[in-house]
Amino acid sequence: MKQKNSNIILIIIIALAIVVRIIYVLKTPYTEKQHDIEPNGNGLSYIFSIADNGKLPQDNRGQHYHPPLHQIISAGWIKIISIFNSDKIFLCESLQFVTLIYSLFIILVMNKIFKEFNFSYKVNLLLNIILAFHPTLIILSGSINNDELCVLLMLCSILFLIKWFKSDNLKYFGILAIFTGLSVMAKTSGALIALPIIYIFLVKLKNELKNSTNKSITIKKNLCLYIIFASISLPIGLWYPIRNNILFGQPILYVMDPHNANLYVGNYSILQRFLPVSSEIFSMYCDPWTHYNIPIYLLKCTLYGEYSWITGGICNAMYYSTIILNAFFIIYILYSIIKNVIKKEENNMHLKIAFIILFLLNIFSYITMNLNFPYGCTMDFRYMISTLFVGIIFIGFELKSIETSKHKNLIYYIVETLISIMLVFSNIIILS
Repeated sequence: MKQKNSNIILIIIIALAIVVRIIYVLKTPYTEKQHDIEPNGNGLSYIFSIADNGKLPQDNRGQHYHPPLHQIISAGWIKIISIFNSDKIFLCESLQFVTLIYSLFIILVMNKIFKEFNFSYKVNLLLNIILAFHPTLIILSGSINNDELCVLLMLCSILFLIKWFKSDNLKYFGILAIFTGLSVMAKTSGALIALPIIYIFLVKLKNELKNSTNKSITIKKNLCLYIIFASISLPIGLWYPIRNNILFGQPILYVMDPHNANLYVGNYSILQRFLPVSSEIFSMYCDPWTHYNIPIYLLKCTLYGEYSWITGGICNAMYYSTIILNAFFIIYILYSIIKNVIKKEENNMHLKIAFIILFLLNIFSYITMNLNFPYGCTMDFRYMISTLFVGIIFIGFELKSIETSKHKNLIYYIVETLISIMLVFSNIIILS
């Protein structure tokens, strides 16, 4: 009966996540709080080019440089929806439901990942509350660009990496290769998942060599696996960048320079941009047109994106409360990661290291991008969104590790209460 009640509560949380996302999508026009939908050569023309002409854009200008998986899916959606209503504005609005569906699959895949680590019901409950109501995940559920799909496919890669690491099942290995390629086909930053996968490959090779009586055969077998993986994932992930390289001379790992003087922040010093001290903390929300300090920007952007929301009265008090609580949330994630590294528990240690590699690699990628492209828009948290999912998993590891502590209930309820207050207040702000 207890297990049944637990499942019902989790179903209610997921149902509320759906409701919250639908409310957000319905109240937010497709022209607001979006990325990459500017006129000409943008995400929308990319989608409609495929839907209307049945072929890829014949140039790589603007957002057309991106790999096309999300755009192909969205074009298919438009073809279906246009049977019932061909109004272009309606079709554009309907695209938000594509990314909303991605966001719901993200919750389901994350729950599959939680199941692999046998988190208790209480831990699972808190992690699902974060997934359901974290404002960044709600905002991205209505963003009609390719961020959500890339995240979903990277999480699918993580899930099957875990399954393959635990079981050696070749079916999981093949699915892992497919999802790895698809994550890059959604967005080139999906390639971040490659380094954690390589790490797990090397760990498995080391373990097999340790127990092998014929090391030569073991090495050859693993080399064959690596070749099979590459022959599946690389064509899926890289065919479009290679196409654009051949047709337009576009570099394989090309990132578009905004070339927008109004967003440029390269005139500020490295200390001004990266030292976590700035008067910008006193201004509500993020403004990519005037702000330049990355740590303060991230503190706000991790909750509210690069947008402004409702202000005045009680909302101001709720806003500043959420910023303080978000600082606690970030610190608790870092504490959970560091503690798990220091403890060096054998249980799931290699998988934890793989997650940390992804976490650090995403931070490194984000910093590098902001040094190479010093613009307000590149400071957006969406460019390091995988750190949030890694952080959620490590919160699960930390809360699981204290379940034998005599203070476990007190710690859990403090963490749950503070995070829940942050989520409730931030949801009120973005949904008002």
